[in-house]
Amino acid sequence: MKQTRGFRRHVLGALAAATLAAPIASAGCSPGWVSSNLVNGLRVFSVTADKPYAQPGEEVRFDMSFYDGYPDPEGDGPRPVQILWIGGCYNPPGDLYYGCFPQLLQTFQSLAESGGNLPPGLIGFGPTFTTTIPEDILSQRPAPDGGSKYGLQFVFFFACAGEIKPIELDPSGKAGFFPFGCFDSEGNRLAADSFVPGFAQIYTFEDGRTNQNPPVSGMTLNGEPIPEDFTEAPTVKACPSTVDERRDVGCFAGDPYENCTEYEIDLIVEPGIAEIDPGEMVDGKQIYEAVWVDWLVEAGDLTGGGISLISGVTEGYKNEHSTKWMPPSEPGLYQIWGVVRDTRGGSTFVQRYIRVE
Repeated sequence: MKQTRGFRRHVLGALAAATLAAPIASAGCSPGWVSSNLVNGLRVFSVTADKPYAQPGEEVRFDMSFYDGYPDPEGDGPRPVQILWIGGCYNPPGDLYYGCFPQLLQTFQSLAESGGNLPPGLIGFGPTFTTTIPEDILSQRPAPDGGSKYGLQFVFFFACAGEIKPIELDPSGKAGFFPFGCFDSEGNRLAADSFVPGFAQIYTFEDGRTNQNPPVSGMTLNGEPIPEDFTEAPTVKACPSTVDERRDVGCFAGDPYENCTEYEIDLIVEPGIAEIDPGEMVDGKQIYEAVWVDWLVEAGDLTGGGISLISGVTEGYKNEHSTKWMPPSEPGLYQIWGVVRDTRGGSTFVQRYIRVE
């Protein structure tokens, strides 16, 4: 508890002194942080809100799903991961995340000057974070030219496989963002495979529309459900082809998967997984939210692709949404992850183990 209080003071001091300017170039903060299907560093799979669309005054809880593919150099398990959340940004100019920076800077400077208590939902630590939608999030905004009036809240997060510490920013604002870096126990600044910044968005609509996270019942291997308990993980045969052989290219490279068995991985979902966008039609057809799954693996290759569409905007549910997995050459117990997302901010995280012999 004492360590957390010290970290909180560092965070408040850094934010109060920071120039949170709008960046000229991208600051590396994006709602989509899945860039590779092989998880070999720190990866934030999803930040799931229990209410992807929420109403004024409602409490919203965020849960972060993450994994670190690097072993802890000082221990036998994974590296400890430090997580920081920053809320308190509503209806920024242009609905742009960097429009939050002046708003938050004013908030933190005011807190530093007044010595006031930290309001709930502004800063949080750990894999969960809770905030409340302001009662005036809709009344703050003018009536739109068309469509339902809405409000927008941003929540920023930082995951570090080390320690989050304040840093000095370029005073020009060209790299403007939150003044934090990720450092190891010796004070060395860690790279992007150990530090993940990002943000989540929550919409509030005047017409009261809601959005649920996509319901998922489980994961299958060749059509058979995979148990959640890792001690009951199904067993598959290793593919003797090494990582280097699989990446080899050229006329004489040969087939890296010769004499290997490929396995089908799928999620258990219902045809009605996609929700309807109220009143939206195209050529007389109802519009649905798009729903897809991002596949990620601890080892091996996704030979069937890393993204599968589950439900399209106009065509709706698709019967085929599996992928193919080629196991690694090394025996062991490996994880496979599926992150189901929809175009309205919903997400559901699924994780299973498969044993390779």
